[in-house]
Amino acid sequence: MRQHCVELRKGTGHGMGVFDQAARFAAQADAETVVRRVLQPSGVSLPFREWLDTRTIPLPGGPDRTADLVAALDDPTGQPVLLVFEFQSRHDPDKLDVTLEEAGILRGHARHGGDRAGKYKVLTALVYLQGRCPDDVLDMTLPGGFGTRHAPLIWNLGEDSAATTLEAVTRGQLSWGMLFWVPLMAGGRDDAIVSRWKEVVTQVVPDRRTRGNLAGIAFVFAELVGRRAEWVRGLEGLEMTESQVVNEWMSQGEARGRLAEGRRSLLDLLEGRFPGAVPSDVVRMIQQQESLELLHDWFKVAVRAYSFEQFLAVLKK
Repeated sequence: MRQHCVELRKGTGHGMGVFDQAARFAAQADAETVVRRVLQPSGVSLPFREWLDTRTIPLPGGPDRTADLVAALDDPTGQPVLLVFEFQSRHDPDKLDVTLEEAGILRGHARHGGDRAGKYKVLTALVYLQGRCPDDVLDMTLPGGFGTRHAPLIWNLGEDSAATTLEAVTRGQLSWGMLFWVPLMAGGRDDAIVSRWKEVVTQVVPDRRTRGNLAGIAFVFAELVGRRAEWVRGLEGLEMTESQVVNEWMSQGEARGRLAEGRRSLLDLLEGRFPGAVPSDVVRMIQQQESLELLHDWFKVAVRAYSFEQFLAVLKK
């Protein structure tokens, strides 16, 4: 596989919720299927080549900001293409502006090597895991068409038919990777759809580990759209290996939740006991603390301290 050279400074990555993690996993597990579906409105089919390391691509929002995924595609009739994926578990009104910046940065700095050295054609895709994209074009043109027009590819998963997708997978018209996304589609709550999903998975996916990952991602997506109970009940008895990757995400999410609650409780206590006395640097120190045990210790000190200065002396030890 030919390597792509992205001549950009290195970023550090950014944390994402379990829903975005699930979307990334599903897309990477069967890239051709997702790329083909996202490109569908354009009427163009471009072969997937590889995923680029998004940590090497600085994007809007500071050094810790990376795109969800960036796919390198081949265009036999022209210059190679970068397709930037952004997964939306809820609508972000600034996302069109952000993806316009992403496209500009990649266009200006990313390079492909070999005998076709040069700039990429850059496309962006918004994948709405729930709801729909209300504004699919950022139009800043003047009369006559002069100016800037940004039109990402949009995949509103809730507008795809779960039943149609399952039958297309059964007939071999769609790959097994589309099964990840069925819980998010129209009809994905129906017991008949969940039962049919289990039949199709058993039919087309022989590997138990892959079935476990499909079920694990399905549960995550079903949780997002309020359908988890139907999917847990409907998939009872499916022979599979438990998805370790999903279990790890869940554990990480629970840990982050406990940290967030610990920080919030400590700050609420301090503001209640010492109104107006907590400076911004202390707030920042507490918000950046990654040890739940230390947060608990600080909370106990804050309960017993006679003054904010007494608490501060312990905090800065």
